[in-house]
Amino acid sequence: MRTWSTAYAFVLPVLGLTVLFSVVPLVMVIRRSLYKGNIFDTNLKFAGLDNYRAVFATGGGHSLLVTLIYTVGFVAVCMIAGIAVALLLDLPLPGLGAVRALFIIPLVVPAVATAFIWFALFQPQTGLFNRVLTAVDLPQVTLSDPTIAVLAIISFGAWQFFGEVVILYLAALKTLPRDVVEAAVVDGSNAWQRLRYIRLPLLRPQTALIAVISTLTGLQAFTQIFVLTNGGPNGATQTALYYVYNQAFGLGAGGSVGNADAMAVILFVISILVTVAQVVVVGRASRAVV
Repeated sequence: MRTWSTAYAFVLPVLGLTVLFSVVPLVMVIRRSLYKGNIFDTNLKFAGLDNYRAVFATGGGHSLLVTLIYTVGFVAVCMIAGIAVALLLDLPLPGLGAVRALFIIPLVVPAVATAFIWFALFQPQTGLFNRVLTAVDLPQVTLSDPTIAVLAIISFGAWQFFGEVVILYLAALKTLPRDVVEAAVVDGSNAWQRLRYIRLPLLRPQTALIAVISTLTGLQAFTQIFVLTNGGPNGATQTALYYVYNQAFGLGAGGSVGNADAMAVILFVISILVTVAQVVVVGRASRAVV
């Protein structure tokens, strides 16, 4: 009995904070998504599902598509580059310890600060990217081009999260059974065969987990859009989360809090589905390895 009392004493404060700062705001958002008004209204009018229909009538569907494109590109870059760099850093070479430490930098530097640096890099006259392109007689790039703008926010987001993927893969590589790899070496397998048939299959559970974490991170893209493009040009980079901000605060007169909350609920449901997929995929990957 005393053991259970001690356990509850540790769990209840955390559970209380979770309910206060997560569950209660979520319930408030779901409830408010059924009402019309702005953030300054004290008497919101019940609208039922009208706000959800209004989301798709005011560009919300396009924002979800932009979010999908961004997330796919973001996850692909992070996963491919992350595993490649992690494999290189796992080699038994001198001096790699200091190199590994460099990948922590994007994680500790404030996102807004790095976003302003990226914004400066894309400036037409003074930006480093355009100076290099001009030096090799190539046309300049600008964030007013929709394609360049999308690529810019993907590259910034991937750079910011890339270090975390590398660290996670490095940790996973260190847990692989060395005796299996050594046995493959004795059997005469080359490096590519060991990677394809031993190391990558053994990394399936971690890969599935990293993919889901990356996907959830991609769905929450906001800072780079806010600093680099403001959702432009012509909504080309307006993700779902930026749509929420724009509807709540960016339309003047308090915006449309109902539309913002409705999109937030939609994004929450998508995140829940991704999380459920994580449990299924990681479970299957773990059983496949075993």
